[in-house]
Amino acid sequence: MRLRQLECFRALMLHGTMTRAAELLGMSQPGISTMIAGLEHETGLNLFLRRGGRLQPTPEARLFYVEAARALEAAENASRVAAEIRSGRRGHLAIAAYPSISINLLPRLLSQFAKNRPELQIKIITRNSATVRELISTQQFDLAVAELPLDYPTSHMEVFSYECACMLPHAHPLAKLKQITPDDLDGVPFVTLFRGDPIYQQLASAFSEYGARWNVVAETEFFSTACQLVAEGRGVGIVDPVVSKPFTEGLAIRPFKPKIQYQIAILSPTHEAPSQMAQDFAKLLRRGLRG
Repeated sequence: MRLRQLECFRALMLHGTMTRAAELLGMSQPGISTMIAGLEHETGLNLFLRRGGRLQPTPEARLFYVEAARALEAAENASRVAAEIRSGRRGHLAIAAYPSISINLLPRLLSQFAKNRPELQIKIITRNSATVRELISTQQFDLAVAELPLDYPTSHMEVFSYECACMLPHAHPLAKLKQITPDDLDGVPFVTLFRGDPIYQQLASAFSEYGARWNVVAETEFFSTACQLVAEGRGVGIVDPVVSKPFTEGLAIRPFKPKIQYQIAILSPTHEAPSQMAQDFAKLLRRGLRG
């Protein structure tokens, strides 16, 4: 039993004449007749009686029509879904990411991505970077974004590097400077990431190199928290220029020397190819991470 046979049968049930069915389906009348004859042969049912120039459905045809229409609807729905998947309008996208990017940048990019994809289902899981790496390695997500360094295959990692800047309240005396160094921050209350973070280690080396006293008054896990502490006047700090930009509104941002490098990466599953949906979103994510 072929779908084309069922389409011809449905057209005849709805419109009653070979002529109209042929017009709707773009077939000849003999072609319609052949399809119906074949369907009757395969089902063993007498489907139509000819009366007064019209085809009258038999009681068996009316019973069979219910299931035939249901089968056609399912097939047409499957074709429609396949077309939506192919065009990128339908699908799912699961992203694992560390908190700073999950709070602002990622939701903005995903909302933009979903505007023309009404059937897209989105899932965002927020974890620290070490946990993000573990989750993506279990193939639970389409993409992940984590801070470096990470023990992850380089072939499945796309790295983005930033030079951090100094953030200060606008009223801070050092905000008048065009560039800030550890000499300028000698003894100044400083908010930094945790001691084990690469940013902490780079800053410790920078202050040591300049012979300046690094006056750490607060440590935190995320840049977003550090930004808020600086905004509240707890001290000054270092921040990346792209991912954390939304959290620095109302703060003065000045170049910092020597260079303090902050790196993050887009991670892809190691054991399977990314979906077309994931590949398309990765393009938008790259643009967002380049600022």
